[in-house]
Amino acid sequence: MKKALLTTTALVALSGAAFASSVDTPVNSASSTHHTHSDATIVFSGDANIKYNAPLKLTAGQNTDGVVSSDVDLDVTMTSPGAYSATISYGMEGNAIAGATVTATTPLFNVSVGVADARGGAGAGADASDLYADIDHMTGIGTDEDNSDWYISLPNFGGWTVAASGKNDMTTTANKQATSIGLKGSVGGISVTAGGMHKDAGVSVSTSLMGATVKVAAASIYSATKAKNVQESGVQVDMPLGGMNLSVNSTTTDGTSNWGASVSTTVAGYAVSVGTDSNEENTFKLTGPMGPVSLHLEYDSDDSALTLAKDATVEAGVTYSVPGTNGTTISASYSNDDDDFDAGTQVKMAFKF
Repeated sequence: MKKALLTTTALVALSGAAFASSVDTPVNSASSTHHTHSDATIVFSGDANIKYNAPLKLTAGQNTDGVVSSDVDLDVTMTSPGAYSATISYGMEGNAIAGATVTATTPLFNVSVGVADARGGAGAGADASDLYADIDHMTGIGTDEDNSDWYISLPNFGGWTVAASGKNDMTTTANKQATSIGLKGSVGGISVTAGGMHKDAGVSVSTSLMGATVKVAAASIYSATKAKNVQESGVQVDMPLGGMNLSVNSTTTDGTSNWGASVSTTVAGYAVSVGTDSNEENTFKLTGPMGPVSLHLEYDSDDSALTLAKDATVEAGVTYSVPGTNGTTISASYSNDDDDFDAGTQVKMAFKF
């Protein structure tokens, strides 16, 4: 990224993936005119790809033909730094222009506003209730995740982070019910998280105990089926075990007991994890270098939600990072999960700018 001076002639320098501008502002005095320089920047960044994708067979009948397509994501970020700073993000996502997101940072609070793209503590469109950390098999807070239009955070409220989020249009009941709050911090060596949205609320605490990390969570979640709140609770223990990390949990949701266990380690440069739970859902994941490419293999015995067939959820792919480029990659993959790779069988070349 290079900086370019913008004068009254609006000279703009563009280099590679991004450019930044420093505005030269004229200031009049009694005897002369001089210029002051700000640190305001304008940065362009993004990525693009071309790919061939053979879609999954979602219904009975003939297979769907493969498709060659392209995709471009372009982000423009304008920043005015200082104790009271502002950042404006405007993007083109998936070949479509997205709305701008404005984020202001002050010594007391941070606020972000953007249609379904507010910059919260957990990413674009995040809900404040995402600050609450539950345990596997617990329901979580709220029915609409990461769909906020505004997000306000007090990052140092007496050593705690306190946040609120919601929708811009508060004229409908559904939007009013999407308002959420969240909190996280620590006291006396105990980490605390909490969150709430509409009739849902939860709290968790975690601490170190004899070399292990112990987390306990409890929540009250509204059940539309029962037209009342139901109770959830759980405990999770993470501990080192030789060269491995062991995680076990036990939860109760509306009277139903569940448990889970997983082990993760590194073998010959590969990150490996395996797990199982009370629903007989078995998982396996392996990632790491395989010669000149990076290997990603993931298996979940749970039925894939993207196909009608009763088959396990699988993602497998290899990615080659092209030497001497700024993040150019070539990948081949299969996925019926649409998580780390696009759903279907695919070959893709991707570029970063």
